[in-house]
Amino acid sequence: MRATVAVIVLALLAQVAVSAPSGIGSAANEGCLCHGEKNTNTNVELHGLPKSFESNTSYNFSIVVTSQTIPQNTNGESGGFRLLVTGGSIFFNETEGLIQVLDDGWTHTELGNTVRMWNFSLMSPADNSSYVDLTVYGNAVNGNQASTGDEWNSLDLRLPGTQYEGEMLGEKTDEFNPLDYTVGMVSMLVLVGLLIITIRD
Repeated sequence: MRATVAVIVLALLAQVAVSAPSGIGSAANEGCLCHGEKNTNTNVELHGLPKSFESNTSYNFSIVVTSQTIPQNTNGESGGFRLLVTGGSIFFNETEGLIQVLDDGWTHTELGNTVRMWNFSLMSPADNSSYVDLTVYGNAVNGNQASTGDEWNSLDLRLPGTQYEGEMLGEKTDEFNPLDYTVGMVSMLVLVGLLIITIRD
């Protein structure tokens, strides 16, 4: 029984400690939280989208992640992303092997973890008085096979139709809630405590 508890605790700790070179699903819908807090040294951009869209029109665009402090690794892990989209349809070249669909969003593959740019196409909605919301979490990674030392940031963009008259969104400015840090730290302490008790017994 003690061995089972120890294995469970270690598995939970491992989920917190390791990186996700083969992509990340809904666990990253609020950001790359296992890699620390959001960091402005990393820049996340969407290249190629218009200021507003025409109905039923295809637009090619790219997610680009750059870092002021973590150089791109040309021989291994370099970056990752999580893309969430509301409205329109997203397409990508599956033969490149850089992108995958996971948990109702898009993320890098293991091969896609070696680059910091990923290409897509957006088919706009039929109603050009509507909008498309895109949320991108981009991570510049240092290739140490762990979640430490990486720096991530996010971009939240509303792409309006040419006839849209509602409110617009800009880049996310909200910081990671301190309560989230507290919950995370308490969870870690509980797991470590369980592991210590198991080992002592």
